Amino acid sequence: MIEINRKEVERYLGFKGVTAIDDNLNKVIDECIADMQEQVDPKYTYKTFPLEWKFSFKLVPNEDGEGSHKEKHVSCEFSGIKVESGNLLKNLEGCAEIVMMAVTLGNVPDMLVRKAEVRDMMKAYTYQAVGAAMAEAWANEINDKIIEEAKERGLFARPRFSPGYGDFPLEVQRDFERILEMPRTIGVTLSDSLLMTPTKSITAVVGLTEIDSNCEKSGCEQCSMAGKCAYAR
Repeated sequence: MIEINRKEVERYLGFKGVTAIDDNLNKVIDECIADMQEQVDPKYTYKTFPLEWKFSFKLVPNEDGEGSHKEKHVSCEFSGIKVESGNLLKNLEGCAEIVMMAVTLGNVPDMLVRKAEVRDMMKAYTYQAVGAAMAEAWANEINDKIIEEAKERGLFARPRFSPGYGDFPLEVQRDFERILEMPRTIGVTLSDSLLMTPTKSITAVVGLTEIDSNCEKSGCEQCSMAGKCAYAR
């Protein structure tokens, strides 16, 4: 059973600890969590690839218009994917391997939302919030599995990084779909606009390194080193 962080459900519903939740809504949340935990069919897949780093230099005119200087350009590649995202490159600095992961809760969350929309929009909205929190919890579980397997090989994991975050382009979703064979392995497909079906699905990369930078699985936003770490996303 996937454990759901109730505070995350409340956050997705728009409550941030300031407004008290009434008994009726608490009851609806409990019902939606129970339904999800009983009915979902979670799946996951991931693959590990070596990271190939590339460095080049180009001449760039000086700002004062006098002469030029060499500017270093850094990129990396894995499984045929070229990464030039500044945010992701910073996160992956020092990594020699990368894990591509995809998780899904299956069709049940979408089905429950559609059924509830007919008779109870509040419950439909709550199913959406519970599904989002549950998908994140499921991604955390698989992230833990990746971290433990990395530790057995003397490696450490950086926080996971999803397409569409920062300047890591959403178009990379097509590569995830192809490389991880998502339609076959976990039943996830992409629309023309790169949205995943089922909707409660997550894709991400996780960098692996020999450097123990004490990264929080929950991400840079929750870390005590936020704003000071060289590997922050």
